[in-house]
Amino acid sequence: MPDDTAADSHDAPAENAPNGSPPPSENSDKGSAKRRAFKSRLISTLILIAILVPAFVFSQDWLYSVLFAIISLGALIEYFRLFPIRGFRRFRWQTYGVSVAYIVLLFAPIWGFEAKWLSELDGLAVALLVTLVVLERLRSPIEGFRTLDEIAATIFGFIYCVLLFAFIPKILMLPLTNESGENSAHFYLIYLIAVTKLTDMGAYLVGSLIGRDKMVPHVSPGKTWQGFGGAIAFAVAGSFTLYFAMGDQIPIITPVHAGILAILLALVAVLGDLAESILKRSLEAKDSGAVMPGIGGFLDLIDSIIFTAPLFYIYLLIFK
Repeated sequence: MPDDTAADSHDAPAENAPNGSPPPSENSDKGSAKRRAFKSRLISTLILIAILVPAFVFSQDWLYSVLFAIISLGALIEYFRLFPIRGFRRFRWQTYGVSVAYIVLLFAPIWGFEAKWLSELDGLAVALLVTLVVLERLRSPIEGFRTLDEIAATIFGFIYCVLLFAFIPKILMLPLTNESGENSAHFYLIYLIAVTKLTDMGAYLVGSLIGRDKMVPHVSPGKTWQGFGGAIAFAVAGSFTLYFAMGDQIPIITPVHAGILAILLALVAVLGDLAESILKRSLEAKDSGAVMPGIGGFLDLIDSIIFTAPLFYIYLLIFK
């Protein structure tokens, strides 16, 4: 998710401007930049909605699996591209191979393949990747801490982009039903994605309009406390709207749950956004990609969801 504010508030005032305020031309440029950013973000959002709606309307398992594979592998590719250090080993092909195998086996129960060891799929995937990376690393001389950095960066990328995001299909596979006893897992997924993205939207809109007080400027200079308040407000409003609109499809979520869940999901969504800011700032990268103008790349798209999905999954396990 982009920063709350579309312009950097640390810009120095013009020397000849009265009272230290920027000249009218600078204000006009900033206003135009904000409008362009908002327009690009709106167009990208509408395109994403147009892609996701058919998947939810038709509720086809193959559509979910294809979308998950594209987004998770796209995020993993972007992650590896963030590293600017020449010669830094990222063990990409080992990671891509394990990721593809993991995705295929993750959706195997949907296609009728059942095995007890699939319940340990996450741990097995990490163990396999560690083994392959260590075997590959044996071919080159040890380079001190850099050797461990390369291995750690590879394993973290797999966990961050694939394993955490995998809680989305895991939610779809839970035995969740509506009040009529029909499968309604995709309605719970709609709730999760909507509340998470409304959190992002609230932070962006409110932060752009009235954002002044910085949250954690050493991590993300654009994030403000006003934007954080907007994130909470949008999440709560969206949660109750969804509860009243499709409450019979998501009977686990009560009015009390709708309020508490909204706040918890918003807090974790903001944390997920800041986690990606740490990643990009550490690697001196502005955006993870440019697949979606105004939003960024695949990592920018899922940065908050990969933190909210595990929390929501645990909630469903407890109360289902």
